[in-house]
Amino acid sequence: MDATLEAYNAVTKAKLEEARFMIKLLGLDYDGTVSDGNTYTQTQVFALAEKVLDANKSIAFVTARAATALKVLFPPLQQLLMRKNAPVPCFIAGGNGTTLYEVKKDGLVMIYNNGFTLQQVLCVVGVGRDVYARLQIGHNDLVEKGLRTFETFLQDSWAGYVPDEIIYVCRPFRGELFTEEAKVTFVLPKDASLRGIIVSELNAALGSEYCAMAGDSTYVHITRRLSEDSKAFAIKAILQRMGLTHMQVATFGDMPMGNDKGLLSFPYSFTNAEDFIRSESDLQAPPFVLACSGVNPVAMVYHAVEMLITTSQA
Repeated sequence: MDATLEAYNAVTKAKLEEARFMIKLLGLDYDGTVSDGNTYTQTQVFALAEKVLDANKSIAFVTARAATALKVLFPPLQQLLMRKNAPVPCFIAGGNGTTLYEVKKDGLVMIYNNGFTLQQVLCVVGVGRDVYARLQIGHNDLVEKGLRTFETFLQDSWAGYVPDEIIYVCRPFRGELFTEEAKVTFVLPKDASLRGIIVSELNAALGSEYCAMAGDSTYVHITRRLSEDSKAFAIKAILQRMGLTHMQVATFGDMPMGNDKGLLSFPYSFTNAEDFIRSESDLQAPPFVLACSGVNPVAMVYHAVEMLITTSQA
């Protein structure tokens, strides 16, 4: 094993062992963290969630997904709570923490919504399209996976999840962007060298009221700028609601330098982004890296979560 990787793994193992007696809440990013859309799908996600509930721990999905988070995650999580008669609260924070809901056996309770008005959506779309045009990035330059995903989204019904007047804004653009109350999302260009430029240019053009952050190599998400990182804000709101401290949550995410930066700022924060080893030198500061050469990065998250909850039951 590489010496650097071995050193990181030793620190991470120690932090997991330290955390196992403390945590009452697991805060999980979704895509790239507990789901890869291939080996780890919704079936595996909710099998893991069941183990978390069996350990009498709460779970919070804190994801860039907004309306899709509610559409995809709420029904199975509610069913799981009902089937297990779980006594612990569970949460979904969408749009990178722009919205926060508690999932209950009898429904969904909104805790807060820091989303957009229609006029703000129109403003963000206009600014974003101007930035893409200025950089001469057209439809054929965009990541095909993102275009296909949004074209598929627009064939679905979003009644009850996204107001008609807001989703209508994105319909003319052939999957280049998707609009909802919590956020506006643009598909990134295929050229990786342009992605950081896009994010920087969007933030400069949008001004202090809005925040653009890459969620992965496919999308850039634009939300209202809060007084602090919106994923961190969501976790803190949940901790306050549950009467917990920062030492009683373990958080997991795959984008430590992107939209999971705030989520991964807690004392027991862990990332499955092995590349983070090359960009950070402080082994003792969170997030702690979950890495093993040749192992699926999402599998590393499952292993860590199961270690936390299994040991804590012993």
